[in-house]
Amino acid sequence: MIVNLWYVAEWSKTVQAEPVHVKMLGQDFVLYRDDTGKVHCLSDVCLHRGGALSGGWNKGDTVACPYHGWRFNGDGCVTFIPSEGEDFTPPDRARIDAYPTQEAYGMVWVFLGDVPEEERFPLPELPEYEDPNWKAITDEWTWKAEAARVVENGIDIAHASFVHPMFGMEATAQENHIVSVEKNDYHGKSENLQYPPAFKDGGFFRRRMRKERQPTVTKPEWFLNGMTVRIQIDINPKMSIVMFDANTPIDEHTTRTFATQFRSFFKHDFFDGGSRKRLRKIFAEDTVIVERAAPNYLPERLMHEMSVKDDKFMSTFRTARRRLIEQKGWQIDSSGVAEHKGRKVLTIPSPGRREHPEIDWVIDTVPLVPPVTQPAPLNPVPSEDDEAAA
Repeated sequence: MIVNLWYVAEWSKTVQAEPVHVKMLGQDFVLYRDDTGKVHCLSDVCLHRGGALSGGWNKGDTVACPYHGWRFNGDGCVTFIPSEGEDFTPPDRARIDAYPTQEAYGMVWVFLGDVPEEERFPLPELPEYEDPNWKAITDEWTWKAEAARVVENGIDIAHASFVHPMFGMEATAQENHIVSVEKNDYHGKSENLQYPPAFKDGGFFRRRMRKERQPTVTKPEWFLNGMTVRIQIDINPKMSIVMFDANTPIDEHTTRTFATQFRSFFKHDFFDGGSRKRLRKIFAEDTVIVERAAPNYLPERLMHEMSVKDDKFMSTFRTARRRLIEQKGWQIDSSGVAEHKGRKVLTIPSPGRREHPEIDWVIDTVPLVPPVTQPAPLNPVPSEDDEAAA
């Protein structure tokens, strides 16, 4: 699990009049809306006697602890302690971690880390959102799997020939191929040609959407922020589907996917039920494979796996992720966190700690794995352009 990235905490519609508990990166957080409607995210623990703020209530621009009524504002500072009275001014140390938030695409995004704003990667782009030319449905899925495994599965086009009969067939697996790959430090995309089977069900119109062996253009993308997967499938020149999945690590073994699917055709609400059924069928097919993949984590080195040229796009994600771990030192030391389970509260470092180094914070931060001083060379994936992988 990696800090200093934006993650989706919850659907915007879920955060209303009452505080909401969410779990990300193995830690507990509270979301609440202040009296202006802005969503705030704080560590879900009162520094007084450990009460869960998510069990409290909204009070103006603050959230109140259900245990003794202490109020915390959007910066994590205690603004009022009922037992001390109105004239009491809480000390600077009376604060918990608060995290930047923004609402986009119907989701609450939270920045879990402490790097300055100018150093943060941008949110994934989703131009189809609220575009009248696209019909959207939303859904979610929970995996008993590590988030990076879920992301890699999402951008692995080759597996469709074996896992998803709707999109692939073994007979044409060798003909499917990567056309192009682009990448930077936080985002990668590719274009692929696939030869899926013709639609056999769904009536006359569905069968006419794609002929046997008609090539489909598939464009998968990954974004480090949100551990997001975006896939555009051009069924034919007039019909396209876009799948946008933000994959939030609940903990090392659990991932919650916030999914939005767009279609450029059959845009009446009548067709939403069938679209959602097919989306869940895809998730279910992937779940059978991903939850049983070993090991739970992506292997640290490709020498522990065999790779081929069809894996070169996945390698761009592994490389970018590995840079954050080995060069930045942004990976949570899960073993170190486990040593304190049930005995000590820890929290993700927030921007407030960098801005106020003079404060002796009450709650300690999670340990991070130190950067590698002499990282091992990246392992090549056999491919036409000798794409490097990690």
